[in-house]
Amino acid sequence: MAAAPVSAPEASTDLGNRPAAPQTLVDLREEGSAEPSSTGPDRAAAVRSTAVLREYDQLDREQLGLDDGEWKSLVAFARANQQDRHGDYRPVLGFDGSGRKLRATNYVGILTTRRGRPIEILPKIDLAFDANDAADDQETRRVFLEMLRTWRGLRHAELPPSSIRSLKRFPMLEAFVFLFLHNLAHLARHGLARRYVPVEDNLPYLRGRLLFREQLRENLTNRARFFVAHDEFNANRPANRLIRSTLSRLRRSVRNDANRQLLRELSDAFSDVPRSTDPATDWRRHSVDRTMQHYKPVMAWVRLFLFGEGLATYRGTHENQSLLFPMEEIYEDFVTSCFRRWQSEYGVRAQGPQKPLTRSPKAFWMKPDITLQKSGKATFILDAKWKRLKSRADDGEKRGISQADMYQLYAYGKRYGCHTVALVYPRTEDFDKPVRFVLHDGLKLLCLPFDVSEPKQSVADCVDALHRSQRPHLAAAAAI
Repeated sequence: MAAAPVSAPEASTDLGNRPAAPQTLVDLREEGSAEPSSTGPDRAAAVRSTAVLREYDQLDREQLGLDDGEWKSLVAFARANQQDRHGDYRPVLGFDGSGRKLRATNYVGILTTRRGRPIEILPKIDLAFDANDAADDQETRRVFLEMLRTWRGLRHAELPPSSIRSLKRFPMLEAFVFLFLHNLAHLARHGLARRYVPVEDNLPYLRGRLLFREQLRENLTNRARFFVAHDEFNANRPANRLIRSTLSRLRRSVRNDANRQLLRELSDAFSDVPRSTDPATDWRRHSVDRTMQHYKPVMAWVRLFLFGEGLATYRGTHENQSLLFPMEEIYEDFVTSCFRRWQSEYGVRAQGPQKPLTRSPKAFWMKPDITLQKSGKATFILDAKWKRLKSRADDGEKRGISQADMYQLYAYGKRYGCHTVALVYPRTEDFDKPVRFVLHDGLKLLCLPFDVSEPKQSVADCVDALHRSQRPHLAAAAAI
């Protein structure tokens, strides 16, 4: 059930009585290190001020205002997290050739130093307007949140467009907390899911079934009490315990006044529910049945905040998760969703259909990002790549296109019987028109620009370019 659109809270600069040991979703403190004891305006300013970077920007220690301990912990964190959860080399932060300087990679989200300084990493997006840095950051954040709505990792989490427009001026952590809390407020208004739970208790009255062994042991000389077993209808169930644990964790990191107020109110609504003592087991045991559909968006946020499920989850010495999102997946899912939404000529198949590259034995299975189909047959194969193509001046005709990507698309075209395949890259100032290659056997490969800030027009332009590639006059194009 969708929550009603809500407006974002006003930005706050008053921290109020914040917890003594502020923590956020990523904790870079070294094992056994004490929380810094510094207080006063400098400390408050460090917590309030969010450093904003872009993908592949260098992390400058002086500009970020990091002390020696913070910087060392950030470097140690980067070195410890050079692989993703699948074991592939995909560092959360990269190093330069010297191995001493840090730079952002293509993960977008929030990192927080051990003193509570948030570092926000935004995607590198070329927007179609000229604005100052603050406005550009806000518009980039809006576009990113729009892209995130379609990402597989959030599943049922809801990001209403009306909220995205108003939340673009907030750091991502506060924006996500805001959306979670308002989904949770919607759940609380519809009532917490309850169930009958078996309870054993020593009561001053008889209720349920008398437990004779326990009665003799506890009440042999006290006939005014009864040791009984009965079923109690209450909210102490796995899903609610997980929500309560999430609220407790967020209490240490939320800084926005409106978010903190709503967090307190919702914590009161869950005051009768104990925190989960074993979140992993409770997650396996919890279920959302047909009577609990209003729990779906809330539990999707719980996965994000409590477990980091579906995210590129990097852990420091403590068990807190970083709030980092893989831009390759987000872009791929966004482009797929846009082709489904903004054109109706072709059926859109994501991550398929799968076919083996070899006939005997069947092996090396192929799985295209996007297949445009007619009558169940693949017409075009598209592969979304979150990479920036170079200008012709930098790299001639190759434009920085990976040779491995060319091989991959060639294999797709031959195996699926397509006449045209395409690599879909984000539009930039250096890449705003399709690039066409004709291979020696006539297969056409296009590189298509996709403007993430104007997805409807981008889909129309991509489809038009694919159609034009099928016209006879292009057969005379020079082979590469």
